[in-house]
Amino acid sequence: MSKQPTFRTVDGERIPGLSRPVFVRNGDHHYLVQLGIYADGLIDCWGLLTLEEFAADLRRGRIVTTFEEGARAAVHETVEWEFSKVNGHLTPESLYAEIRDDIDDLNDRPDSTARARRALHEFRADPTEERRAVLRAAYEEIPEHERHAALADHSVGDGPLHDLAMGPGGDVTEEEYQQALDYFDEEWGDPLKWLARQDQDQEPQPGPGPGPADGTVLLHEWHGPEEWPEDASPSAVLRNEYPAPVRIGDVTYRNVHEAWLALDPPPGARTAVMAALLRAKYDRHPALAGILTATGSARILYRANSFTLSETTFWGHEGAGRNWMGRLLETTRAELHARRLRLPH
Repeated sequence: MSKQPTFRTVDGERIPGLSRPVFVRNGDHHYLVQLGIYADGLIDCWGLLTLEEFAADLRRGRIVTTFEEGARAAVHETVEWEFSKVNGHLTPESLYAEIRDDIDDLNDRPDSTARARRALHEFRADPTEERRAVLRAAYEEIPEHERHAALADHSVGDGPLHDLAMGPGGDVTEEEYQQALDYFDEEWGDPLKWLARQDQDQEPQPGPGPGPADGTVLLHEWHGPEEWPEDASPSAVLRNEYPAPVRIGDVTYRNVHEAWLALDPPPGARTAVMAALLRAKYDRHPALAGILTATGSARILYRANSFTLSETTFWGHEGAGRNWMGRLLETTRAELHARRLRLPH
């Protein structure tokens, strides 16, 4: 699949990415669009998504990898057609795995193939069943349509890797397993020397996907108090509408958003008032403060759907939005960290 380098700019910082075509279902049409995949773990598919949100769209069929004959497709306002004799090579699982690899590659981290290669050498150096299980899991993480290239040997594809990972029995005969052992002995040399070179040449790498300390927290849209998730995830508790009472003067409000509407500050004071409301929220609710500080140094992007349309681009990140809500949450988080270190703020 052809991918082109791209980027997006956040607060003046250039976030590198890749662009690739995918089909998005809307009604009875499948629209060919460019998917943006970025180093901070966000995916642009008619709006920014986390990797988990992207996976959910794959599961429910919003992002499409297979097509029935006669399915209607279009490039928006350009051309329409119907599919016939469809030969698809992707599954939702393999597309998801491929995009996880893209995010690893953009961050100069080992992708699934590199992790499987290391697991292979570790298994050859110490062929226990525990290491085989690690190798099998690493092999199965490789996008299915890319496994044939994992050994970079077109004459055998991924056959020896598969056979070693699965072990003798089942669909791997004893003869096939021995052939796999012989192949690696002849073609790949001493696994201990390979591992020593890798450990010398590379710094330890983080695991797949951006973590909260260096990635992005995307706060989801709010759909009403009855729909708040039971688990206190950042996507819920960091939103202004989350049911966390705040007290301003003699009045207690159900949440930050209700207090904001009641105070109705002039434009020149709105960021200062919002900052004060956030401090009131997290000072009063230490458990929620812990969830905010647990996001580390992650960028926080806020979907400002609860504000009036004229203020959405001021508070939210969408489009050319200034993301002031996200910035103020990051500032509040920094103040909480400073307080724990007993620093003045």
